[in-house]
Amino acid sequence: MSSIVYAASGTPVVSVIDLNFILINRILVLISVLIFFVVVLFLRRNRGEEVDSNVTAPIKLSIFGFILLYAELAMSTLPSYQALLQGIQTIVVLFCLAKLVNYLTIDVYLRIHTRKEVPSFLRDSVRLVVYLAVGIISLRLVFKIDLSAIVTTTTVITATIAFAMQSTLTNALSGFSIQSDDLLSRGNWIAIKEKNIYGEIINVGFRYTTLKNPENQLLMVPNSVIMQSVVTFHGNSEIEEKPLQQVDVMLGYDLPPEKAKNILLKVICDDHQVLAQPLPIVRLFTFNDSGITYQLKYCIKDPSQRVPVQDCLYSQIWYAVHRAGYSFPFPHRQIVRTESRPPFEFSSERIADYLRGSEIFSMLNEDTLQTLSAEAPIRVFGGSEIVVSQGDRGSSLFIVLRGSVEVIINETTVGTINQDSFFGEMSLLTGEPRSATVKASSEVWLAEITREIMEPILRENPALMGTISSVLAERELKSQKNMVTAYNKNDHISKRGEDYLQRLRSFFRL
Repeated sequence: MSSIVYAASGTPVVSVIDLNFILINRILVLISVLIFFVVVLFLRRNRGEEVDSNVTAPIKLSIFGFILLYAELAMSTLPSYQALLQGIQTIVVLFCLAKLVNYLTIDVYLRIHTRKEVPSFLRDSVRLVVYLAVGIISLRLVFKIDLSAIVTTTTVITATIAFAMQSTLTNALSGFSIQSDDLLSRGNWIAIKEKNIYGEIINVGFRYTTLKNPENQLLMVPNSVIMQSVVTFHGNSEIEEKPLQQVDVMLGYDLPPEKAKNILLKVICDDHQVLAQPLPIVRLFTFNDSGITYQLKYCIKDPSQRVPVQDCLYSQIWYAVHRAGYSFPFPHRQIVRTESRPPFEFSSERIADYLRGSEIFSMLNEDTLQTLSAEAPIRVFGGSEIVVSQGDRGSSLFIVLRGSVEVIINETTVGTINQDSFFGEMSLLTGEPRSATVKASSEVWLAEITREIMEPILRENPALMGTISSVLAERELKSQKNMVTAYNKNDHISKRGEDYLQRLRSFFRL
């Protein structure tokens, strides 16, 4: 039993328990006032900052609590009013305590711990928990309500409210996941391709995440949309490993891929906003109805400049492509009646000039050279493409008009054949299998002299076979590692020439 203090008239004034309760309330209110008052002095004197309402409001509330405490003591002889004042005073003290806990947790501990502005989602979460605890304590201490009875009788109502607010709850739970993901922290740039959204994360709240796009517009994206969509992380200006940016460009089929890649790569490398490391990449991505799509991948320092950099690149690509004599494809329908023409053309006169200076074809007259150069088809190979493979059957000779090729024997590169040289003469003239694999070093243009072209020429000039046989014997002698002596040289050429002559007659059936 607690002891009771009586007045002279015998009327009870206040119990020891009430005195202790009043003392505790005074202490709590006094602590709140002192702490917030110190904060006000610190902000104004040391930092010169304006004092936020989160600091001044608890001071005013605490002063009001002191007034209620003294009013309660003054009206101690009126039990009915004393109970009312005690309830109000208790609620005020609890809210002062809640303000103090919020301030110490959010503005002191979390700000020091995170070393930056506390996100509103985390701030609101702490406030919700603190005020919910204050509400429960108030129901128990002030209104004397049994919480277990409330929970039992409102289960159906709670379930109904939860069902009605499932969208809000989904966004709130998604907000927890977003807040715990470092890739979705404030200051990072993200893109949601399905929603055509690109922006910097400014804040993560209970219902939505706020993004700021390059146009300085604020986009409020529901948290559930971010969690249910494919989100592309574009980083920020501070991270060292920059994510690759991508631009797609469609060019026409008349522009060879090798040349297109060189044009696009030069444009990217010349742009001062594109980082030199990692190296920019240009890849052929797909063949479309109207043209070829190329993917350009590169890195930039600041993700906020993504759109301006794309604008600059697209503009420079337009000028570069038109300077090269090409244009951009676009969907259109038209009926065009034209004669079919080969995809690659080369001057037949230049082929004839080469034939005039070669050992094998130099003995041909001018008309025969013109016929041979006009009938020779042009073959174009891209970089790393195989022209002929070792061991394959063949009956054609190739003249290198542009570019160069590598010669590979048994998977070992043994040499390079450059422009204005030829290879494959043994297969053309004797039908022998290819002695080596020939691969294009880069884009290479070749003129192909086939058996079908050479056969009528040899039939008209039977004496030509003897000259060709001697040339083949001399080339074989030059390619041998162990050269024969000068004394035996003529004899060797004569014997090998006779051998090649028989093989020529047999292969061309002459």
